[in-house]
Amino acid sequence: MVGPDTVEVARSAWIRNRRRTRAWAAIAALWSLAFACLLFISGDFHSQMPLGEYVGLGAFYFGIGAVGMAFAGRVAKAGLWIGPDGIVVRGPFRTHSVSLAAAEVFVPGLQGGAGNGTPCPMLERRDGRPVGVWALGRRNVVFRYRRLFQEIQPLCDELNELVTALQSGSLSV
Repeated sequence: MVGPDTVEVARSAWIRNRRRTRAWAAIAALWSLAFACLLFISGDFHSQMPLGEYVGLGAFYFGIGAVGMAFAGRVAKAGLWIGPDGIVVRGPFRTHSVSLAAAEVFVPGLQGGAGNGTPCPMLERRDGRPVGVWALGRRNVVFRYRRLFQEIQPLCDELNELVTALQSGSLSV
């Protein structure tokens, strides 16, 4: 994961940092596969465990693996869509729909709590509640937020230009 993240801003298309979403989806899928395989790695595989207990344990491990695979799919589809009908921010856990009239500005910020989150563009809404765009976030292992915010600012400027153009009606449907 060396080099700049590339993001293509376009109207009525999903905007995402493909390297970020693909890498995190792959990590979630591998984690799910590893968790599902725990049933077969057991050191007590040839024990006298009753079949019902073994099936129950298998259902638990494969269930957790299935939830992880669903999460991996959700991460892979995370992104931002900006069009004449509004703005959709799809994250790993939630999807937010914001009308163009309610959208104010994109600014660099932290999505997450306790001052240790993902540096990413934040959509500030007129009601004051920001929405983080996780799929456009940057790596934050080093915690150099000032530098990361400077890297995110040009992307926020492009997003703001697109939103302003759609709000003013200068972009045709």
